[in-house]
Amino acid sequence: MIKTLKQAVRQEKEPFSIPRSVQQLIPVRRIWQDGIFLVGKKHTMMYQFSDINFAVAGKEDKRSMFLQYSDILNSLDCGATAKLTIFNRRMNRSDFEERTLLPVQGDGLDGFREEINQMLSQKLEEANGIIQEKYLTISVCRKDVQEARSYFARTGTDLAARFADMGSRCESLDAVKRLRILHDFYRAGEEQDLFFDMKDAMQKGHSFKDSICPESFEHGSDYFKLGERYGRVLFLRNYANYIRDNWLAKLADASQNLMISIDIISTPMDEAVKEVEARLLGVETNITNWQRRQNANRNFSASIPYDMELQRKESRDFLNDLTVRDQRMFLGVLTLALTADSREQLERDTETVLALGRTNMCQFGILREQQIDGLNTVLPYGIRRIHAMRTLNTESLAVFMPFNTQEIMQDRGLYCGVNPISHNLILLNRENLMNPSCFLLGVPGSGKSFIAKMFIILIVLSTTKDQVLIYDPEGEYEALVEALGGVSLPIAAGSPINLNAMDMVEGYGEKNPVVDKSQFILSLYERINKGEHAHVGPREKSILDRCVDQVYKQEKKYGIKPALPELRKILLGQPETQAQDLALMLELFTEGSLDIFSKPTNVDLRNRIISYNTRDMGEELKELGQLVITDQMLNRVTVNWENGIRTHIFLDEYHTLLQHEYSANFFDSAYRRFRKRDAWLSSMTQNVEYILDSVKSRTMLSNSEFIVMLNQSEPDRKELAELLHISERQMHFVTNAQSGNGLLRIGSALIPFVNQFPKDTRLYRLMTTKPGEEEYEEEI
Repeated sequence: MIKTLKQAVRQEKEPFSIPRSVQQLIPVRRIWQDGIFLVGKKHTMMYQFSDINFAVAGKEDKRSMFLQYSDILNSLDCGATAKLTIFNRRMNRSDFEERTLLPVQGDGLDGFREEINQMLSQKLEEANGIIQEKYLTISVCRKDVQEARSYFARTGTDLAARFADMGSRCESLDAVKRLRILHDFYRAGEEQDLFFDMKDAMQKGHSFKDSICPESFEHGSDYFKLGERYGRVLFLRNYANYIRDNWLAKLADASQNLMISIDIISTPMDEAVKEVEARLLGVETNITNWQRRQNANRNFSASIPYDMELQRKESRDFLNDLTVRDQRMFLGVLTLALTADSREQLERDTETVLALGRTNMCQFGILREQQIDGLNTVLPYGIRRIHAMRTLNTESLAVFMPFNTQEIMQDRGLYCGVNPISHNLILLNRENLMNPSCFLLGVPGSGKSFIAKMFIILIVLSTTKDQVLIYDPEGEYEALVEALGGVSLPIAAGSPINLNAMDMVEGYGEKNPVVDKSQFILSLYERINKGEHAHVGPREKSILDRCVDQVYKQEKKYGIKPALPELRKILLGQPETQAQDLALMLELFTEGSLDIFSKPTNVDLRNRIISYNTRDMGEELKELGQLVITDQMLNRVTVNWENGIRTHIFLDEYHTLLQHEYSANFFDSAYRRFRKRDAWLSSMTQNVEYILDSVKSRTMLSNSEFIVMLNQSEPDRKELAELLHISERQMHFVTNAQSGNGLLRIGSALIPFVNQFPKDTRLYRLMTTKPGEEEYEEEI
């Protein structure tokens, strides 16, 4: 036995005692508020790390993740032991429904809420109902808790940085969180019953073990019983010569109720090299002795036996790994605990695990008369009671890759679809993102409008009081908006609806409101003065800037309401010929038939859902109207921000805002103001190439942390893959994808999704744009 293993065994050794109560089954002697446990002679700390999308990553990305995970293993301290744990936590259905389903509000929309709740409940039934959590427990012998706390502070910082390089988040768990994990295992089905206050327990003299221990414990030779649930601990007896990197993920998905742990002891390099050299020397000695015996029998042509030759080759390869390939030597053992509602179910689950092992040339063994020791080894206490260690190098250990697919199931999250790998719901709370702006990208018919409408419905039907503003160029949101109690404003020449293009509320702009309004007026002129040689040059720009300033000074001095006719009047009073041309260009929109943006705004914009419907607006007015509507939204966002109300903005045909220089500059400024004033922008377009061709829009896209990618054309796929670092395998989810299915980019994670909404609902008829499916019931 090597020195490191001898030391580990000595540190783990505890006097044998027969537990007299279920509390005595728990080997923890003392706990501290920050999460440090004293278990036997060791202080332990537990870290939780999030999953990453290893299953859908490309070949090169998988290789990079594998090497990064190997670096994490190599960084483990030789003076400590580590335990990697995967816990399949059963989702508490009642708690999930309480956090996810929409509550009744008695506002006339509860029928829609019932449809949404039925859909979410059905999706939950189809899912496996298991949340997979991953932990790393570090154990170290220290003189007192202060030394242990200093050690864990350094270790935690290093682990957080290394996991962050992989796109995973690693954080330490305090005492209550660690106790909750143990409680949820011991008392499955009672996950919400843990109420532990350390300060209160200390004052009353209560033991923390009383809060987490099972009601009863029984054990046989090859099983144990926690309350009414049966369990069994197995260990990996024999390892295959070749194991795929998804083997551990398949094992974790094989049964719904299990916990898997891998105990890891890192060996110092000098000791590892010395040990392998001793093994190699022993093999060479055996071969030499065998050859001598053959020579003594005059068998000079005998070949070295295959098993000896194989031992020599493996020992040489192992030594080469340590001295040349930057590998480390580890001692490890894999154990797992199954739990089931009945003995029969436990036997079936056990056979499933054994069969999975045999399929991959691995052999599991059932612990006989060691179920208590095995259970304490599996649970993330940080101790090991099973002596079945196997020597592994870094690559052999890293092949037990704990990562599979990332789950997004956030509190108060809105439904985005179903993860096709885990079959769990994707619930996103955009408030958790640094930049909650959203892009919905896809070819015509891919389901952009459908998903946008679904987001609008979920926002409106939730308990929030947020306001929703929609730019609707084709009038396809009108039925939905009116059904939800909103108002659809028909913006067109001759319409009774008027919007004053020069409205400016208090707080408008980033620094100087008049400067920002001047930028907006330049954008309007750019749309008005379009043509092959049309251009708003420096002279025109200076004149407009001067006149816009005079319009707003006139309001302060004489109380005259700013409007486009006032701007035209001031332009006519300027001495430059360019000012006369600018006034002439404005005449059609102030004195002519297209004057709907020159009159005072005559609509109440306080309704919770407002859709600006420009379906009947002529092409001459449509581009101008798009800018005016965006500016009106900016005013509304400012008012809401002052009143503490969040605004959700949905812009269809987003790419048209970026086709001209001044328009792009204006929207770039508006985009920043939306984000700073708690407005969540969702931009939709089927012309992805226009976004990718613009530097400003590419920056907006790359900085947005929520992107919905539906079916994409081939040129767009290549551009998006390069910009967002999407692998070829991940791009398969947006290649010839069915309507409503695709790929989500949430933060740094790329998650495939499937969104199949029930067709036999009123909401589906309100959301669909497919011909023949747009029948809408007038009586809701």
